[in-house]
Amino acid sequence: MSRKIVFLYLFLFNFLILFSQEKVDKPSTEIKDTLSAKKISNWEVLGRNSLSLSQNAFSNWVAGGTNSFGVNVKTNYEFNYKKGKHIWNNKVSIAYGQLSNEGEKPKKTDDNVFISSTYGNEISNHWYGSIAMSLQTQIANGYDYNTYPNYTPKDRRSAFMAPGYFTLGVGFEYKPQGKFQLSLYPITSKTTFVLDKKLQKKGNFGLRNDGDSEYLELGAYIGIKYELEIMKNITWKSDLNFFTNYLSHTERIDMNFNTIFDMKVNDYVSAILSFNALYDHDQLKKMQIKQTLGIGFTYAFKNTNKDKS
Repeated sequence: MSRKIVFLYLFLFNFLILFSQEKVDKPSTEIKDTLSAKKISNWEVLGRNSLSLSQNAFSNWVAGGTNSFGVNVKTNYEFNYKKGKHIWNNKVSIAYGQLSNEGEKPKKTDDNVFISSTYGNEISNHWYGSIAMSLQTQIANGYDYNTYPNYTPKDRRSAFMAPGYFTLGVGFEYKPQGKFQLSLYPITSKTTFVLDKKLQKKGNFGLRNDGDSEYLELGAYIGIKYELEIMKNITWKSDLNFFTNYLSHTERIDMNFNTIFDMKVNDYVSAILSFNALYDHDQLKKMQIKQTLGIGFTYAFKNTNKDKS
């Protein structure tokens, strides 16, 4: 697991070095471009790195309690290009969190890797013909901690690229002025990879037969994104998307809803409240819900030199 984490963060670090060769005066969520136009012409580069820590310690505490320590790391980078009618947006997001209670094995609180790339060509006012791809998976093994409190690797129920989701879609995007975005992809392939042989069992993540390593779906995708500054230093971001499979059970619509409240204290400290609701019939025939609240250290930057044409 440690080698995978190191590899992913080295990948992000290389991007950071590539696009941040000049000194930036002050880190914040809005930093003016200090790079030369020759180096970053037509590019907008955004980065956000956050670290949240939690700790509890008890000694002779009558009310009781368990000593614990938790850490959560999140890294998000965007590399967006615009020139004339052409746009190319790229995003890399990695999150990992772990909680350790005294006398118990560590438990994951967050684990996600997401990479996306979208190319668009403006065909009318705010409408783009687009092609988009994304890859999503996790870093470490996943366990049912209630069933296996003293888990070992053989008890895993998920792992790196098991599952892994690769999507490729062709369609349209509507991007008016502001923070609203609508994505319509009537032709979208969704491939579920299960590269861990132990988990290659019929029914796992939609696999049709024992020993299968992938499951292909062809369908339609609809996505809605919105961002709103509720008040100074409090931002709300919401992302809702749907996918239906043309080839089988079109009535089973995959849904993913993610909303985040970002409350900035200052340039280095912020609080983030997030809520995620997921339904994927091939994963679990129930709604999956995750809610997190983190308060910690944040470093963000924005380098921009947009096309004026």
